[in-house]
Amino acid sequence: MSQSIFLSYVYEDRKHRDNIRRWAKDGLLGANVVTTTEAGDLRPQGQAAIRDHLRPLIRGAAAVVCLVGQDTHNHQWVKYELDAATSLNKPIILARIPNTSGPAPEGHRHHTIHSLDPSTIRNLL
Repeated sequence: MSQSIFLSYVYEDRKHRDNIRRWAKDGLLGANVVTTTEAGDLRPQGQAAIRDHLRPLIRGAAAVVCLVGQDTHNHQWVKYELDAATSLNKPIILARIPNTSGPAPEGHRHHTIHSLDPSTIRNLL
């Protein structure tokens, strides 16, 4: 059976999201690890539609991996995803995008920010 991880990230950091997807596909995150993220831009449908889309994805995930970059802490939907993960008792893994120094989103700064590499993420899952 596969283990799903939800990827929380800022759109500008999508190349790092793509790296994690590739790591999962190549088995570098462990056997049968798959990734899930939001499916497209739902902003025109409103905030309720976004919440209704995200919450089941997070509920179905074994863990949430948040990519922490320069501006992650300023994005309301990343904060929402982490808040939802907390309310659903999902493990949260914060992973530092290389060469960035921005903090974690408010309310989640007590989590350790780990290195963004496949072996670290695999060991934390």
